[in-house]
Parts: sequence; structure tokens; C-alpha cells
Amino acid sequence: MIRSILFLLALVSLGRPLAAQEPTPGQLQAAEHLVEVMQVERTWAPTQELTVRGLYGTAADTSRFAAESRARLREMFATRFSWEAVRPEYIRMYASLYTEDELRQLTAFYESPVGRKSLRIAPEFTARTLEMVRRLMAQDAP
Repeated sequence: MIRSILFLLALVSLGRPLAAQEPTPGQLQAAEHLVEVMQVERTWAPTQELTVRGLYGTAADTSRFAAESRARLREMFATRFSWEAVRPEYIRMYASLYTEDELRQLTAFYESPVGRKSLRIAPEFTARTLEMVRRLMAQDAP
């Protein structure tokens, strides 16, 4: 869930400057290390796919419009929002929002056993969260 939220926030922020002050070289270096420890690159494509599924539901909608929309979104993710394209902005976003000390603390957390576990189970947590939202939405449906 956390990664999905961060992903969506990153998409929104790519075209807009952050309100925080310009990050220092130390903040940028600490943010880069944090992103590596969090293994964001490894989870970037699966997070994009979860976003597509979240926006367009399951593949059960076989209409031409839905199929074309999913394909266009996947193509946009593959080009404009590839990991190589967003990595510098992702690092800059972390560096702009956290102090150097806070970035080091986050890195220490993600290097700890519970931090590594939270990274490992994040996809399952996200999938369960999406399922919960779908179930709750279905309860409210007429």
C-alpha cells in the first residue's frame, strides 16, 4: 500500500516543483542510498501494473475502449514513467521532504529485520488492501 501511494504521489509531483527547499548534496546522496535499500527499482514495474489494474479494474472488462485505455497507460508507464526516467525525480522527492538525518534513519529502518520484512511483504499488503477496497465498494453498490 505504501509503495502504491508513493508511486501515485511521485506521478503527481513529476510535473510540479516541490514546495520544500533545494536539497543538499548530502540529502541527495542519502536519498539515493535509501531508494537503493528500499529496492524501488525492483518493484517499480509491478507497482505500475497494480496502478493500471486499480484504475481499470480486472481484465474482465473486454471492451475495446478498456483494452485500448489499459494499453495506452501501460505504454505511457513504459516510456515517460520508466524507472530510468523517474529515478532522479524520486530521489529528489525524498531528499526534498526529509532531512539528511531522517533519510539515514529511514535507511537504517529498511536495513533492519522488520524493515526488510515490510519491504518483502509490501506487494502482498498492497494486494490485500486493494481487495479490501473492492469488497467494501461492492457492499455499497446498489
